[in-house]
Amino acid sequence: MADKIGIYSIDKNCGKTTTVAFLAESFATLSTNVLVVDLDPKNYFSKFLGLELKVSDRDQIQQVKIGQSAWKYLKVGQDLEKLLNKIKEFDTEYDYIIFDFPSFESESNTEVLKILNKVIIPIECEFFGIDQLNVTIEKILEIENLKIDGILLTKYDEKNQIMPNYIKFIKENFSDLIYNTIISRNYYLGLPNFTIENLNKYVPNVGFADYLKLANEIQNDK
Repeated sequence: MADKIGIYSIDKNCGKTTTVAFLAESFATLSTNVLVVDLDPKNYFSKFLGLELKVSDRDQIQQVKIGQSAWKYLKVGQDLEKLLNKIKEFDTEYDYIIFDFPSFESESNTEVLKILNKVIIPIECEFFGIDQLNVTIEKILEIENLKIDGILLTKYDEKNQIMPNYIKFIKENFSDLIYNTIISRNYYLGLPNFTIENLNKYVPNVGFADYLKLANEIQNDK
């Protein structure tokens, strides 16, 4: 049965889409079968992949090959029941199904949360994200039997003087939930129209190493 993981937060710009893409690539590198399910009605994820999706491409599985490994991608349409039935079919086909959630609450998002095994909550290493983190955790706790696998610290900047105090605060208050892996800030990901393929081509391994470490941490904790 697939390990169904949601990358979930109501906070914008905390690194959800980046985390989904790099984590999928990392799991694929570790020789596992991976499917990414894109729930965001906007096309941020497909643009990050460098894909130009047509309306007819929705609900159709596509193969993504960036480096040496490959994984599958599914852009979801408006038929939630169709998605839920497909996920049941995919359970035996994939090792990991990773869900990219939009940064807002909805009934459809709640229904998808109910079928997951666990969620990962990305949070940018800034104090202004703490309030949104608390709201996100409260939402997840409303879902019966849904596990918070971990809080993932993203956009860590060792040159930022607040980092030691921030890390101390977050670990004191959420110690049991914080992943050991911390994702470093990546300047290239902030550039306009920058894709994961360009990142792999022009600045290989920048950012990828952190996510590969995270994938190993998740696998080892299973």
